[in-house]
Amino acid sequence: MVQPTSLLPCRNGRFPGRRHPAGRLGGISGGDDGEETSTAMGKFRMGEWVLLISQRGKKWLVKIGEGPYSSHLGTIQLPDIVGREEGDFLETNKEAKVFLFRPTLEDYIFSMERQTQIIYPKDLSAIVFYGDIQPENVIVESGIGSGALTLALLRAMGGRGKLISVEKRPEFALAARRNVHQFFDGRPDNHEIVVADIQDFHMNAKADRVFLDLPEPWHAIRSVGAMMRYGAILVSLSPNIGQVQLMFRELKANGFANISTFELLKRDWKIDELRARPFDRMVAHTGFITIAKKTPAGVSYQD
Repeated sequence: MVQPTSLLPCRNGRFPGRRHPAGRLGGISGGDDGEETSTAMGKFRMGEWVLLISQRGKKWLVKIGEGPYSSHLGTIQLPDIVGREEGDFLETNKEAKVFLFRPTLEDYIFSMERQTQIIYPKDLSAIVFYGDIQPENVIVESGIGSGALTLALLRAMGGRGKLISVEKRPEFALAARRNVHQFFDGRPDNHEIVVADIQDFHMNAKADRVFLDLPEPWHAIRSVGAMMRYGAILVSLSPNIGQVQLMFRELKANGFANISTFELLKRDWKIDELRARPFDRMVAHTGFITIAKKTPAGVSYQD
């Protein structure tokens, strides 16, 4: 059996940075007196992340510090952002306007370091909603990738409950950890990353929710089913329908019921004063989402 390894980085026995679930990028920062204050409607401060958007929609995610920032539109001085309101703008030395916004989770996911394909926001939103995330849930996810789903789950949990991310490839676990810590400006107290194969992972508590993003998720059904309470929800994302069929067989054989599978297609529209038409390109198939509920093994249930 593989011995799970926890990735719990520390410095002198302490985790660096804050651990608030909303995150520095999410609009929460620590005050001088140690209390946490919302910056969602406040002015930009040194060390905060800012999303720069050109008049044509080009985006750059930048951390406010000393010195300049340059692009094809010209150069701005980053300290000039400090004290400005969200939605304000600066002019570059080429007289181009650059607007200042706080990045959303979507902005961060598409800008963060990644070694794997991320789960698209259209799928993330459905996974979180149909997974029925509740603040006090004990949640297990496997296949952390670059951490996109991890970030979405932690946001939904609001700093409560427990999220255990199981990833068997150390390089993926480390990259995801860096992304999570950067977003939250430190390790969230309710999150743990474990380096292990999900088939060899065990825990004493029963999971309320399980999320799988694995190449062969059907191999994990027996082991994750054993750690789920009755009524717990499993959500799996698979790119191919053949994977879904194999999943379905294993789910039925291991006491899961109310099984459903769907995919989401997102089509943007171009709107102006004179016309409205869909864009020529769209984010179509990215994966099949399968949802199932845990019941006692051996119970016959007809979907």
